[in-house]
Order: sequence, then C-alpha cells, then structure tokens
Amino acid sequence: MVTVPTGEGRPLATFTHAPGIQDPAYRSVWPMRMKEAGCAAVIDGLHRVGPDYFIHVPDSYGAPVVRHFQEDPAVRCFSVAREEEGIGIAAGLSMGGKTGVLFYQDVGLGNSMVALTTFAMAYHMPMLVFAIRRGGFGEFNSAVHTFSEHAIDMVESMGLKAFVLDYRVPTEEWPQAIQRADEYTRLTHRPVVVFLNLKD
Repeated sequence: MVTVPTGEGRPLATFTHAPGIQDPAYRSVWPMRMKEAGCAAVIDGLHRVGPDYFIHVPDSYGAPVVRHFQEDPAVRCFSVAREEEGIGIAAGLSMGGKTGVLFYQDVGLGNSMVALTTFAMAYHMPMLVFAIRRGGFGEFNSAVHTFSEHAIDMVESMGLKAFVLDYRVPTEEWPQAIQRADEYTRLTHRPVVVFLNLKD
C-alpha cells in the first residue's frame, strides 16, 4: 500500500502500488499545481530508485515528500540537524551496501560542500542529493536569492554533477530523470546533486 498527499484540505490517497504520475487514479486525486506535481514526481522517481534510507533536513517546500517517506514502511526516514551529518551517514550506508538519498534546501549546500568534495567525491562514494531550490520564481524570502541563484554554478565548479528539474522540464519527465541521476551516481561513483524547484 502506498499513501500519497493530495494537497492542503484534502485527504491522503491510498494505492495498492506505487503510482506513476501519469496513473489516472493518481491524477484523479492530484491537482497539478507546480509544488504538488513536483512532489508527486519526486515520490514516483524515488520509488523507481528504491532507496533503503531517506535522510532529510526539515523543509516546508518538500514536506509532502518527507511525509510520504515517513509513512512508507519500506524506507527508513529520519531527519538530521545539519546537511554534512547526512552526508556522513549516507557515506556509511554506501560502504555497508545500503542506499540512502539526501533531501534538503540548496542553501544547505554551503554547509555540505566540504563533506561532498573532500569525503564523498574523493573516496568515490555514489550519493544522490536532492537540493530544493530557493530563490528565483515564486520565492518569498529575499534573503536567500544571493546564495541560491549561484548554487548550481558553485556545485559544478567543485566538479560535482548537477541536474536541474524545474519549470523547464515537464514534471512527467522528472521520475525518469531521477532514475537516470541515480544510475549516473552509481556509474561514476561520485555524488550527484539534483536541484528541484518545488515552488508554485
């Protein structure tokens, strides 16, 4: 059984399988606003990847995704206080033959860059990091633009691969893109950062 959020003021929907974003039953309960469509696509993509652990720093934009995996008995979900703490845990899981994905805001990349580059990348650890975009369209907090608008360039300048999923990529294509990002991190044995715009 898979339970997915259907938006504020509406009940959760339960499916007997992990529904794809194109699933008619899924669409019947899911109004496709950007945030909700994006969260649904991320959930779909992560079910295709099949992580053992979902490690996150609490976030309101990605709350539907976090809530989903908190309620998924097949995935162990927990929060960490800082992003680099999650990287250390994900690295240990990788060495132990388990898979963990990281889920936090792109402003947290500043905290995690040393751990990603001098530890995870240097020691060839596959790691899928989801960075929720701040700044740009739909942003309400003027304090985050200065960092967030340069986050992708910063990641790539450090030699890390970045993929961007936002309004330029139809949400129907996000699940496959997430699956391919996971394949890429395993193929190259290094961290991959997937930037997600989950703002309406």
